[in-house]
Amino acid sequence: MILKYLYFIIITLIPSFSLACSVCYGVNSNPDLSQGLNMAIIALIGVTGTVLGGIISFFVFIARRQKIINQNLEKEM
Repeated sequence: MILKYLYFIIITLIPSFSLACSVCYGVNSNPDLSQGLNMAIIALIGVTGTVLGGIISFFVFIARRQKIINQNLEKEM
């Protein structure tokens, strides 16, 4: 708990620790580095979207299956 506050105090009092890198800050940098970072961001967003899409599709599958089972149970009664 104290460590979290210590990090906050260090970042607040010494702002050079919290400055963005040259690519994020907008300084002219290596174009290959910028392109590589952009591709890495796109890849991470793609992986995250795929995993979240799989989780959502699983819950939709379970909901549909439950609905079908409930309809079959009502017909049997």
